[in-house]
Amino acid sequence: MRSLLEGFAGHHAALHTARDSSPLVSLRGILKRVNEAIRQRNYVAFRDADYELHEAIVMLADVPLLREAWLLVWKALQGFHHKAFEECFPDARILSEEHEHLVETIALGDPAAAEDAARAHVEAVWFRLAEQHGQRGTPPPDPLQRTTAHLAFRMHCPLRLSEVAAKVAFTSPGNLSRLFRQHHGVSFQGYLQKIRLEKAAELLRTTRLPVARVARRVGYRDVSRFGQHFKRRFGTIPTDWRRNPTQHD
Repeated sequence: MRSLLEGFAGHHAALHTARDSSPLVSLRGILKRVNEAIRQRNYVAFRDADYELHEAIVMLADVPLLREAWLLVWKALQGFHHKAFEECFPDARILSEEHEHLVETIALGDPAAAEDAARAHVEAVWFRLAEQHGQRGTPPPDPLQRTTAHLAFRMHCPLRLSEVAAKVAFTSPGNLSRLFRQHHGVSFQGYLQKIRLEKAAELLRTTRLPVARVARRVGYRDVSRFGQHFKRRFGTIPTDWRRNPTQHD
């Protein structure tokens, strides 16, 4: 429910900033406090600034009764908030990037990009909580299913076969690699590259995000490398694909 509400809020907030960018000064000021709290691992400061940031986005959407509905869901989930901060984001850089990406999509005035960013941010938190809960009990019997779900939610992060095999699939790298080739016909890295590029194609088709930001959003730090892989997969460079996406369907 929070994912739907915040996606809706992000969409409408971006529509408003496309017409009036003045609220962005306040939004970026709150974002600075969020990032400072993350850097210091100060949960109390993070909780307050994070609430203020998300509330500001909901208010910026300016949709009747949206804040009341969002606030009910937010309060109901506060018991999980500390878990998300302490357990789900051990890499503070990733948490900061998620918030920055959300604010910047709103700043771009791109409703589709802002909705995608808001929903992805919330859904990744809940998926990570589910992973943590599963690790406390008996690991699920299907390491491949567990891994593909993990990759879908974490494709923007650095991902290595050895670490994913040990911490997510609970199997050996060799066995996990064998499962990917057996069921998907490609290696672990081949599968990861495939879903990253497919997500990039979707973002290029539905949003106005710059190519460099799309590349980072799907896990590429090197834009040139992203362009090479994209052309190999789709037969054209990202900018040309964006201009004529239907001819590549």
